[in-house]
Amino acid sequence: MTPLNPIVLTITLGALGSAASAGGISQLCPAADLDGSGAIDGSDLGAMLLAWGPCAPNELPCFAADLNGDAAVDGADLGDLLLAWGPVPQFDSGPSYKDEEAWQIGLEMLGPAGALTLAQELYDRVDQDLDAIRAFEPDLVGETHTLAWVPNQLIVSVSSSMPHDGYDCLNSYYQVTDIDPLFGTIYVLTFASNINVEALAAEYSALPEVIFAEPNGLIGGQNFWTPTPGPNGVWQWEIDDGFTDCFDGCDCHNLYVFRTNAAGAVQLVSFEQFGQPWCDF
Repeated sequence: MTPLNPIVLTITLGALGSAASAGGISQLCPAADLDGSGAIDGSDLGAMLLAWGPCAPNELPCFAADLNGDAAVDGADLGDLLLAWGPVPQFDSGPSYKDEEAWQIGLEMLGPAGALTLAQELYDRVDQDLDAIRAFEPDLVGETHTLAWVPNQLIVSVSSSMPHDGYDCLNSYYQVTDIDPLFGTIYVLTFASNINVEALAAEYSALPEVIFAEPNGLIGGQNFWTPTPGPNGVWQWEIDDGFTDCFDGCDCHNLYVFRTNAAGAVQLVSFEQFGQPWCDF
């Protein structure tokens, strides 16, 4: 399949609903990781020993190393650090799939309340159906799906007047590889792997320091492949094959509706052509 290419990003201000509460941050990023390196090791041990003893008022290094909150860094905190020793767990992004188009369509099917990663079974069905439909209708061979959003990016706005502990924690846990300033306090986060960023946006939005988080959505493009699973393994695919001036919505459309089954059989349900008077059908 032809790889997908980003087109133009668009920003819609407003947070999505939360799929997970911020209460799990302490589990994702243990307090014993004093330097935020993603591992509890000798560096954290050294920081704890430097802060050893009673914590004076507002003594931030001491309070960071006071893991049990008793206003002193002592043997109890050292015991907690040693119990947590080792790498901090990171998110398992699952397998990388060969067909980027099938991977993207599958992730879009999951939705804002769905899983963060695409199961092998769902990917396989999408991949099978794409091949079967194109074999049935050769005119669709070169008409690849236009992605709704970049599959490894979020746009976030972060408060400049609050600590960023939760935000930094999620960036580490979900393996952010790049943070690009967009404007003001708005950034584009790039993750190590493709992920259901619609659902991930809800987790970021739940943080008090995050003003909004949303996928890096795209405008433009001309082809939209939309599957709807039904009973008994029968899926319905609506395929809008658009052309002519597609930056803000194509002038001309070939609209197909197919049904597929788990065995790879394809049935054309309907075909419609519509658009402006100048469309050459």
